[in-house]
Amino acid sequence: MQTKLFMRGFTLIELLVLVAIVSILATIAVPDFSATIRNNRDLSQVNSLMTSMTLARSEAIKASTNVTICAGADTSCSGSSWASGWVIFYNSLPPGVSNPIIQVSPAISGNNSFTSDNGYSFTYQYNGLLTPTPAAPINFTLCDPRGVLYARSINLTATGSAEVAAKLGYEVDGSTPLTCP
Repeated sequence: MQTKLFMRGFTLIELLVLVAIVSILATIAVPDFSATIRNNRDLSQVNSLMTSMTLARSEAIKASTNVTICAGADTSCSGSSWASGWVIFYNSLPPGVSNPIIQVSPAISGNNSFTSDNGYSFTYQYNGLLTPTPAAPINFTLCDPRGVLYARSINLTATGSAEVAAKLGYEVDGSTPLTCP
């Protein structure tokens, strides 16, 4: 007498249909994180420059000496774009300090551009004010390849304080649209 064996499992066709359904559902259900990654990168780059400005100002006040922040990788301030990185250094060494360089920030990533409307070098005095005193606040603009609607702005005042714009695509005042190269 012969007994029947029952095989359990999926056929090849059933497995292919299942894979197709799962891939369609995954495409619909999983959001595109690339925009989130770009937004976080842009915010990080703006915060990095903002933190560096705050550091330069606080070091000038703490050491009672002039401290410069400028585009580039060394104290020659030869950079022509904030996107290539920036350096913070003492103009004259305070007592007990042997290295004039306080911080070197590397170039930013993501094909972003970072410009300012008033040059690529700023010096903080011992009292935290900028020298020479700018006639108007200095605006820094971070643009990414997605366009001006995603641009971010920092405003640096003559008093040395810096502020990041709350609204994308606009200067700190919230009403002046940014322009990107």
